Amino acid sequence: MKALKTVGRALGDSGAWKKLANPTVGRGKTAWPKGSAELESIGVCFDYDEEVTQNETVFHKFQCQPNAGKIPASLKDWREKHGGTHAVITTVLIKKGATKSEVLQAVEEAMRNVKT
Repeated sequence: MKALKTVGRALGDSGAWKKLANPTVGRGKTAWPKGSAELESIGVCFDYDEEVTQNETVFHKFQCQPNAGKIPASLKDWREKHGGTHAVITTVLIKKGATKSEVLQAVEEAMRNVKT
């Protein structure tokens, strides 16, 4: 999906990747993006789910979901076909305390796995 290709770049350019490596929000709350302008232009949000452990490594699990309101057309179409704003586009696992490159790699990998 074309609109998701800019997510990693937006995270890296803004420094928001730190919010995913070490989230301060509670379960079910949006970790990123926060501002209404970003929500609209990016079109998705990362809601914090929980910590999970895989192969003795702890990850923060995020649900990437479409935003409500005005968003890019391709995301709006996906949202309408898949159950609205609570539908999960993809799950993103970020290693606890990850570096910028690790966060961006995890996000880009998750975005490639989205089924349209």
